[in-house]
Amino acid sequence: MANEHGHLPKADVETLSDDLKRSREVWFEKAYEDDNLFLTLARQPEVLRMFLDMTAFIYTDKSSLDPEMLELCRIRLAHRNECVH
Repeated sequence: MANEHGHLPKADVETLSDDLKRSREVWFEKAYEDDNLFLTLARQPEVLRMFLDMTAFIYTDKSSLDPEMLELCRIRLAHRNECVH
């Protein structure tokens, strides 16, 4: 499943549906310039959709989560997972 570096394979941009291509453009505009996570999740479009729905809920005014607390949680998770980024 993963390559020799432990990275999961990504979806091929050329094979994405038009809907996913539009979502990827929004990803670049509103989230990140790096599409590694997007393309990895795009291999299973329903998983990507659930992730995007959850992210939209958390980062919009639909959620009552405090943005500062959310950022602290992200930092803690990255540290606990020994994230290199």
